[in-house]
Amino acid sequence: MTRRRSSRTNKPGAKTAPVRAQYLRGDRSGILHMRRAVTRDGGVNVREAAERASALAWDFMQNSGWLAGAAQQIITDTIGNELQLSCRPDLTRLGYSDAEKSAFCKLVEARWRQFAWSPEECDLAGKATIPEILDGVIRYYLAGGEAIGVLDYLPVRQRALYGIRVGTKISLVAPHRLKRETQEFAGLDQGIFHDSNGRATHYRFLRREAGIETEVDIPAWDGNGLRRVIHVMDRGENPDSVRGISPLAPIMKVAAQFDQLADATLATALMQTVFAATIKSPEPSVEAFEAISALEDEELKEDLHSVWSQRIAKLKDGGGISMNDPARINHLGPGEDFQMHTAQTPGSQYLPFSQNLQREMARALGVTFESLSMDHSNATYSSVRMGISSVWPIVVRRRERIAAPFCQAIYENWLDEMIFTGQIPFKGGYTAFAANRSAVTWTEWQGPSQPTADDYRSAMAAKVRLESGLSSLADECALQGRNWEDVSQQRATEKALLLQQGLPVPFERMTGGAGPNGMAAEGQREPAKVE
Repeated sequence: MTRRRSSRTNKPGAKTAPVRAQYLRGDRSGILHMRRAVTRDGGVNVREAAERASALAWDFMQNSGWLAGAAQQIITDTIGNELQLSCRPDLTRLGYSDAEKSAFCKLVEARWRQFAWSPEECDLAGKATIPEILDGVIRYYLAGGEAIGVLDYLPVRQRALYGIRVGTKISLVAPHRLKRETQEFAGLDQGIFHDSNGRATHYRFLRREAGIETEVDIPAWDGNGLRRVIHVMDRGENPDSVRGISPLAPIMKVAAQFDQLADATLATALMQTVFAATIKSPEPSVEAFEAISALEDEELKEDLHSVWSQRIAKLKDGGGISMNDPARINHLGPGEDFQMHTAQTPGSQYLPFSQNLQREMARALGVTFESLSMDHSNATYSSVRMGISSVWPIVVRRRERIAAPFCQAIYENWLDEMIFTGQIPFKGGYTAFAANRSAVTWTEWQGPSQPTADDYRSAMAAKVRLESGLSSLADECALQGRNWEDVSQQRATEKALLLQQGLPVPFERMTGGAGPNGMAAEGQREPAKVE
């Protein structure tokens, strides 16, 4: 039997590196080795970096036009003019018919709108409406990764003093006012007390009274099961952290690089512009004049001295270059050449590099590059549609995770008071409502519609979805930020009025030609029936 000898000779005691399949193996250059990273709880990362990140985020949002505009765009996309209440209560077990349920929802929605748009009714300080408070919620979320509110209830005596009817009030609190204090033995984690199951019981706030900072512990819930403190954050970003961190944290370095690039480019361009004109002159040096004086030919020496004397005399008479007198035609001396230089900054790589920085910021913020930079030079219909389709789910997610829960908490306390005081009637009274609170307070909050690159094409797509049975009126109206019941009721009202006045009804569907079913001819509308 013949044995094959290995080409490598293993010395006694020599160790060979084991070959195995694993992650992070192909880093022979050591690039990943230089990048320090450790695995630890997300709460620790947030606790150490949140305050610094919040301060930097506020600085960029207040001093960077790009990020200030992006924040305004995010608020507009998420909330728009307001988040409209759409009641969806489950009243089947409470003896409500469909008509009674619809009437109840209409009453609640009308009363809520009156409350939300009255600063003296909804805001404890009497200054902001609910839509304005939600604008602050999104701005606090962008800066600190969370938004906090405190719900209060004014007694009858104070309401009479202010001339208001509703006792439920909301106060928007800056996240840095929730003290980042941790005492694990007391169940306190970054200003929030938790029970053994990890549920929040109290919040420790810093309140400034008469110029003195004092600590105030506010319970998360009151004795009636109503919320006292509203704390919203995107818990998917740091699942094991009780506090949030600014979503701008990953791009703060990029934003600083963009500002530094712009400042350096501007400084270089200004220096090049100042020194943009030069004169090439054949004026002789001292050595040249000495050489002329040493000439033996006296006639040639006198001719050269005469030429340069005339040239110097011409310069003394004001024939030189003057950059500060635009009304005068300047003259050059003999043999001089005037040259203008253009600034070489920014170079050809400035725009691609700066746009790449803006794309990274837009990606992290959840807005399109065109929306952040206002540069639509390279945009096409397909690219705009694809960009909006990619970003819009992020907008809806932010609305459902941040703005809607904050508004829902206010609504639940407000509806509880309305039914308890009898301002909104309810079958079975407050006892039936309290026993079914979660079912009665179920709602949807509708924001602005998704922007489109071509309204006609989007409308035709909605028509095809409806006709093919892939969508419903409720779905299509929700995409437009509207309530389909309000739309249908308004259409019925307008149709009845138009028919009464003998005017054409624009809601009638266009038909495709006469056929066995008696449809109208091509291009005509179905005749409206007067009942």
